[in-house]
Amino acid sequence: MKKGILISLVFSSFNLFGQIENSSFTATGRGGATTFVTDYQALGINPANLGWHLEFEEKKFAMGFNELTYSIHSGALSKQTLRDEFKSAIRQEEGASFTYDEKVQAAKDFSEAGLALNFNYGSFGFAYHTDKFGGIAFRVNDNVSWYSKFNEDISEILFLGKTAPYFDSLMVLLPSGDTSMILNDTSMVSGLNQDSIINGIATLPSNISKLFDGSQISLSWTREYNLSYGRKIIEKDSVFALYAGVGIKYFQGMAYVDITSNGNGQMEAFSSMSSAFGINYGDAALSNPSADSIASSFLPRSVGHGFGMDFGVNVLLFNKLKIGLAVNNIGSMTWDGNVYTVKDTLVFDTQSAGLNNFNVASQLGDILGEDGVFEYNGLASKTVQLPTVVRFGASIELGKKIELGFDMLLPTNEVPGPGSSQNAIIGFGGDVQPIPWVRLSAGVMTGGNYDMSIPIGLTFVLGKGSFEAGLASRDAITFFVNDGPTLSLSTGFMRFRF
Repeated sequence: MKKGILISLVFSSFNLFGQIENSSFTATGRGGATTFVTDYQALGINPANLGWHLEFEEKKFAMGFNELTYSIHSGALSKQTLRDEFKSAIRQEEGASFTYDEKVQAAKDFSEAGLALNFNYGSFGFAYHTDKFGGIAFRVNDNVSWYSKFNEDISEILFLGKTAPYFDSLMVLLPSGDTSMILNDTSMVSGLNQDSIINGIATLPSNISKLFDGSQISLSWTREYNLSYGRKIIEKDSVFALYAGVGIKYFQGMAYVDITSNGNGQMEAFSSMSSAFGINYGDAALSNPSADSIASSFLPRSVGHGFGMDFGVNVLLFNKLKIGLAVNNIGSMTWDGNVYTVKDTLVFDTQSAGLNNFNVASQLGDILGEDGVFEYNGLASKTVQLPTVVRFGASIELGKKIELGFDMLLPTNEVPGPGSSQNAIIGFGGDVQPIPWVRLSAGVMTGGNYDMSIPIGLTFVLGKGSFEAGLASRDAITFFVNDGPTLSLSTGFMRFRF
C-alpha cells in the first residue's frame, strides 16, 4: 500500500484536541486559544481576534510556514511501545511483525481501550492588520484525525483475523496439498504454520452490526483553505470595545471513515478514501459509480470537497479583560470518490491474517479491503455535516508580562463523527514573559477523547517580534508515566512579522 508521512502518522486514533489550537505552536502549551491567538493563527479558532490591537504596532504583516502539531494518546500501549511504533510510522517502516501470541495479547490490550490521534499541519499563513482597516488573513491547514475503540469480538477479529475465536472452524492446507476443516482451538492454532490456514469460518454467524456493538472507527483527513476578516465594531473610551469576525473555508477531503454500531441492529458505516491508500474493494468497485483508482503523483488525490464558515465576537473590558465566543465549521462536505456504505450482512468467514503490528494506518486495506469482514455497496456521493464546535474563552492581562485565561469547546453534532468529540473540552492556562525574548506557557486540560493533560510551551520572540520560534507539548504528564501516555509535539520555526 502506498504510504505518505501524514497518513502513516494516523496509526490508531483521533479527537477534538486539534480544534483547541490547530497547528499554532504558540498556543499549544497553554491549553487555551480563543482570546489568545492573533493574526493568521486565529483562523479556525476565532476570526474576531484579527481585530485585536497589534502587540508590535509597527509590524502590519505576519507570515508563517510549516507549523506542526500532533498528539497520540493510547490507553493500551506503554510509552516506549507508542514511541517505537510512532518512529516506525514516521520512517514509513513496517515495524516488527507480531507472533501469534503477540496478536492474542494485542487483541486483549485493545479491547475496550480507546486510541486517539490528532495531526495538524499549517503549511502557510499570512495576515495584514491596521487599527482602521482591521485584520484579514489566509491560511492553509491539514487536519488528520482518527479515533478507534473496539469491543472484544472486533479487537480479536482485527488482530487475529481468520484465527479469531469468533471463527470456530478453520480451513487448513495439508502437506499433501489437500484441505481439511479443523476446530479453531487456541492451543493448537499457535503451533500451526500460520500460512497453512486458508480461511476462518463461523458456523453460527452474527450480523456485522451486532459484532460491532459499542465499537467505533473514525478517520478524517481534510485540507482547509481559510480566508477570514475581523475588526473592531464599537469602542467606548478605554472601558469597552466590541470586535467581530467572519471566515469562509474551502475543504478538500482525502479520507473519511465513520463506522459505529449502537447494538440495536442499527449501524452507521460509510467511507470515502483516496486511491493513494491502495485499498482493494474487490467486486464492489466494479459497480460503484464513484470508484476512483487514479494514482496520485505526490499528495493523495482529493475525494471530497465542501465549504464552511466561522463566526466570532470578542469583548474587551478596561483594556485588560478579553471575552470571546466563536462558532466554527458551519457547513458540510460532499464525498464523491470511492464512496462505500457497509452492508449489514452475516459475517461467515474471512481470509485476513489480521494486523501484523500496531501501525494500523499501513494496514488499512486489511481492515477495509475485500479480505476484511465488511461487505460494501457503492454510492455516487454522500454529504456530511462538518464537526461544528462552539467555543467560549476569556483571559486577563496582569501587567505586561502575564496573561491568564480559560477555554471551553462544545461539540454540537447530534451524533459524533470523524473530527468531532462526544465530550466538551475545558482548559485553563496562560503565558508569562520573564524577559522580552522568552515566553513560557503552561496549563491544564480535560475532556474530549483524552485523559487530563498538562500542556507546556516555550516560545522565543526575537528582533522585537520580527521572528518567533518555539516548541510545546500537549501533555507534560507523559514525561513521568509509562502507561496511558500521550505523545505530543508542536513546533514552529518560520514565523515572521514585518
